Amino acid sequence: MFANPEFAAFSQEIGLASIGATDEQILELARVYWFSVEFGLCMEGSERKAYGAGLLSSFGELEYSMGEEPSLREFDPFDAGKMDYPITTYQPLYYVANSFQDAQERMRAYAQSLKRPFGVRYNSITSSLDIDRDITVQDEGIPSK
Repeated sequence: MFANPEFAAFSQEIGLASIGATDEQILELARVYWFSVEFGLCMEGSERKAYGAGLLSSFGELEYSMGEEPSLREFDPFDAGKMDYPITTYQPLYYVANSFQDAQERMRAYAQSLKRPFGVRYNSITSSLDIDRDITVQDEGIPSK
Protein backbone atom coordinates (compact mmCIF):
# COMPACT_ATOMS: atom_id res chain seq x y z
CA MET A 1 0.00 0.00 0.00
CA PHE A 2 2.80 2.44 0.77
CA ALA A 3 3.93 2.13 -2.86
CA ASN A 4 0.68 3.90 -3.75
CA PRO A 5 1.45 7.65 -3.63
CA GLU A 6 -2.02 8.58 -2.36
CA PHE A 7 -1.88 6.06 0.46
CA ALA A 8 1.67 7.07 1.37
CA ALA A 9 0.62 10.74 1.51
CA PHE A 10 -2.36 9.78 3.68
CA SER A 11 -0.09 8.03 6.17
CA GLN A 12 2.45 10.85 5.99
CA GLU A 13 -0.27 13.35 6.95
CA ILE A 14 -0.55 11.60 10.32
CA GLY A 15 3.21 11.58 10.77
CA LEU A 16 3.51 15.28 9.97
CA ALA A 17 0.69 16.06 12.40
CA SER A 18 2.71 14.43 15.17
CA ILE A 19 5.58 16.92 14.85
CA GLY A 20 5.18 19.36 17.72
CA ALA A 21 2.09 17.55 19.03
CA THR A 22 1.40 17.02 22.72
CA ASP A 23 1.49 13.54 24.28
CA GLU A 24 -2.33 13.48 24.28
CA GLN A 25 -2.42 14.43 20.59
CA ILE A 26 0.12 11.69 19.81
CA LEU A 27 -2.15 9.14 21.48
CA GLU A 28 -5.10 10.39 19.43
CA LEU A 29 -3.04 10.27 16.24
CA ALA A 30 -2.02 6.68 17.03
CA ARG A 31 -5.68 5.75 17.38
CA VAL A 32 -6.58 7.48 14.12
CA TYR A 33 -3.69 5.64 12.45
CA TRP A 34 -5.00 2.34 13.80
CA PHE A 35 -8.54 2.92 12.55
CA SER A 36 -7.42 4.14 9.13
CA VAL A 37 -3.97 3.09 7.91
CA GLU A 38 -4.20 -0.26 9.70
CA PHE A 39 -7.92 -1.10 9.72
CA GLY A 40 -9.60 1.42 7.43
CA LEU A 41 -12.53 0.69 5.16
CA CYS A 42 -14.00 2.87 2.45
CA MET A 43 -16.79 2.77 -0.05
CA GLU A 44 -16.15 2.36 -3.74
CA GLY A 45 -19.49 2.91 -5.37
CA SER A 46 -21.84 0.68 -3.39
CA GLU A 47 -19.11 -1.74 -2.29
CA ARG A 48 -17.24 -1.64 1.00
CA LYS A 49 -13.50 -2.05 0.42
CA ALA A 50 -10.55 -2.44 2.75
CA TYR A 51 -7.54 -0.18 2.50
CA GLY A 52 -5.97 -0.76 5.93
CA ALA A 53 -2.75 -2.77 5.97
CA GLY A 54 -3.84 -4.78 9.01
CA LEU A 55 -6.97 -5.89 7.19
CA LEU A 56 -5.21 -6.63 3.94
CA SER A 57 -2.66 -8.82 5.71
CA SER A 58 -5.25 -10.95 7.52
CA PHE A 59 -7.64 -12.98 5.39
CA GLY A 60 -9.69 -13.89 8.47
CA GLU A 61 -10.14 -10.32 9.66
CA LEU A 62 -10.74 -9.06 6.13
CA GLU A 63 -13.60 -11.52 5.77
CA TYR A 64 -14.87 -10.64 9.27
CA SER A 65 -14.79 -6.88 8.51
CA MET A 66 -17.06 -7.41 5.51
CA GLY A 67 -19.60 -9.39 7.52
CA GLU A 68 -22.52 -8.38 9.71
CA GLU A 69 -20.91 -8.76 13.14
CA PRO A 70 -18.65 -5.71 13.55
CA SER A 71 -20.01 -2.23 14.17
CA LEU A 72 -19.41 0.29 11.40
CA ARG A 73 -19.17 4.06 11.76
CA GLU A 74 -18.61 6.79 9.24
CA PHE A 75 -14.93 7.72 9.24
CA ASP A 76 -14.39 10.65 11.56
CA PRO A 77 -10.83 11.17 12.81
CA PHE A 78 -12.11 13.33 15.68
CA ASP A 79 -14.15 10.35 16.93
CA ALA A 80 -11.58 7.67 16.05
CA GLY A 81 -8.92 9.53 18.02
CA LYS A 82 -10.90 8.94 21.20
CA MET A 83 -11.62 5.22 20.69
CA ASP A 84 -9.66 2.41 22.30
CA TYR A 85 -9.09 -0.79 20.35
CA PRO A 86 -8.10 -4.40 21.00
CA ILE A 87 -4.81 -5.66 19.60
CA THR A 88 -5.31 -9.40 20.07
CA THR A 89 -8.78 -9.94 18.58
CA TYR A 90 -10.66 -8.86 15.50
CA GLN A 91 -11.82 -5.28 15.73
CA PRO A 92 -15.35 -4.84 17.06
CA LEU A 93 -15.55 -1.46 15.27
CA TYR A 94 -14.41 -0.23 11.87
CA TYR A 95 -14.60 3.24 10.40
CA VAL A 96 -15.84 3.47 6.82
CA ALA A 97 -15.00 6.49 4.68
CA ASN A 98 -17.31 7.52 1.85
CA SER A 99 -14.27 7.12 -0.44
CA PHE A 100 -10.52 7.06 -0.01
CA GLN A 101 -10.45 10.71 -1.13
CA ASP A 102 -12.99 11.50 1.60
CA ALA A 103 -10.72 9.81 4.16
CA GLN A 104 -7.79 11.92 2.94
CA GLU A 105 -9.76 15.16 3.19
CA ARG A 106 -11.04 14.36 6.67
CA MET A 107 -7.55 13.39 7.82
CA ARG A 108 -6.11 16.63 6.48
CA ALA A 109 -8.81 18.68 8.25
CA TYR A 110 -8.19 16.78 11.48
CA ALA A 111 -4.41 17.26 11.26
CA GLN A 112 -4.83 20.98 10.57
CA SER A 113 -7.12 21.34 13.59
CA LEU A 114 -4.45 20.22 16.05
CA LYS A 115 -3.10 23.08 18.13
CA ARG A 116 0.67 23.01 17.80
CA PRO A 117 3.38 25.63 18.29
CA PHE A 118 4.08 25.63 14.53
CA GLY A 119 2.80 24.27 11.25
CA VAL A 120 4.71 21.82 9.09
CA ARG A 121 4.34 20.53 5.52
CA TYR A 122 6.43 18.11 3.52
CA ASN A 123 8.10 19.66 0.47
CA SER A 124 8.38 16.88 -2.11
CA ILE A 125 10.61 18.99 -4.36
CA THR A 126 13.33 19.44 -1.74
CA SER A 127 12.48 16.29 0.27
CA SER A 128 12.40 18.39 3.40
CA LEU A 129 9.97 19.84 5.90
CA ASP A 130 8.74 23.41 5.58
CA ILE A 131 7.99 24.98 8.96
CA ASP A 132 5.84 28.09 9.07
CA ARG A 133 7.98 30.05 11.57
CA ASP A 134 11.44 30.19 13.05
CA ILE A 135 12.04 27.64 15.77
CA THR A 136 14.77 27.83 18.36
CA VAL A 137 16.00 24.83 20.26
CA GLN A 138 15.83 25.39 23.98
CA ASP A 139 18.59 24.07 26.20
CA GLU A 140 16.98 21.62 28.59
CA GLY A 141 20.02 21.21 30.78
CA ILE A 142 21.61 18.61 28.53
CA PRO A 143 25.37 18.88 28.94
CA SER A 144 27.27 19.63 25.75
CA LYS A 145 30.30 17.62 24.71
